[in-house]
Amino acid sequence: MKKPEGAARRALRMAALTAGVTGSYVGYLAQRAFLGPEARQKKLKASHTRAAQRMTSEFLTLRGPAMKLGQTLSLQAGLLPEEMLSELATLQMSAPGMHASLARARFKAALGRDPDQVFKSFEPDPFAAASLGQVHRAVTREGARVAVKIQYPGIHDAVANDFRWFRTVSKGAQLTRHLPGVVLDELEAQILAETDYAREADNLEHFRKGLAPLPFVTVPKVYRRFGGQGVLTMEMLEGVHLDAWLAAKPSQKLRDTLGARLVDLYYFQLLDLQALHADPHWGNYLFGKDASIGLVDFGCVKYLDPKFVATLLSLYLYPGDRTSPHFQELLAERYALNGRTLSPASRKALARFAENFYRTVYPPELSKDDEPFDFSDDAFLKTYMRESANLGRSKVAIPEYVMIARAETGLYATLHRLKARVPMSKIVRKYLKSPR
Repeated sequence: MKKPEGAARRALRMAALTAGVTGSYVGYLAQRAFLGPEARQKKLKASHTRAAQRMTSEFLTLRGPAMKLGQTLSLQAGLLPEEMLSELATLQMSAPGMHASLARARFKAALGRDPDQVFKSFEPDPFAAASLGQVHRAVTREGARVAVKIQYPGIHDAVANDFRWFRTVSKGAQLTRHLPGVVLDELEAQILAETDYAREADNLEHFRKGLAPLPFVTVPKVYRRFGGQGVLTMEMLEGVHLDAWLAAKPSQKLRDTLGARLVDLYYFQLLDLQALHADPHWGNYLFGKDASIGLVDFGCVKYLDPKFVATLLSLYLYPGDRTSPHFQELLAERYALNGRTLSPASRKALARFAENFYRTVYPPELSKDDEPFDFSDDAFLKTYMRESANLGRSKVAIPEYVMIARAETGLYATLHRLKARVPMSKIVRKYLKSPR
């Protein structure tokens, strides 16, 4: 793998990608009036596939924020066509890795020694490669199986360059506040933080201790003596990714159990630990046959202000009218923490979201706590994305919601893939107390 390209060339490639994706549909648009229903549908599906293949190929080359965008898009079940989701899903698991000699050079620059001098064994070919780095299997001198994460060269600069381009092409949306600058700032800060492996080691240790009360969750141990600038070594976890787990045809009961545990994990982090694993793509999760969960990447973590969490506690499972003055007052208190005053349009959009999505998925009535929500139908995802779009148009974004929405979207996409049935309100209700 070559060093990431400079800012100008990356910008040109992303602009060309936009034009190329548009071009994938030109043939369909020109011919659709002359095709019958069956041929038209076949042509449209082929166009979706070509567009997604073009996007996937370019995202794999660009890596960094571009590849993370592709990973996010691959979770949009109910929003994007299945043909596109199928192609983009390859971004969840792997990408072409660095040449073995470059990976070794990166390791030696960080630790001062070659991998073979540090470990009992080290596999030169990565078993996973993603947007910012790749991972190698190794065994310590003491016999412990570990995963060695090595960062791509120049990736920090590539992230900064990409966001300069994003800011340039989105000036209009920023000026109208449809894409507030604070949102871009939050995204850039979080993705840049993912290039800091010392910070990720701190995150791993924080979550390993913090998630200990959840016996079904495992967070790998960090081996700090085998880490350095651009290198992170951690315990190797057992388990398989979601596609392989589902390929084993687990029972509905087991899928429901895993779904409930994922929801429990999400709300434990959000409302109790007050820190959120905010990179929800399926490559970051390992699942056991017993529905256990292993989390393997903690580069993207959002630490939440206790005052902000308190506003969540006051609003979740709100039993009354979401347009009532009291509910609106609670919303106003949340946004005031960021110095924001809600406009009438924003108030209306938030109330609609709460009523049309959250009241359905999380009924507030105590008598309904044992009634599971069935995630097999993608109608709930379409409602979620529609109401999210309404929120965006109302210019209501605040930094905390960037990462929360990212994690929440990933959760719902996974529950849909599982076709899980989960008593959502019952799980949330047990956390509606003062955080520790």
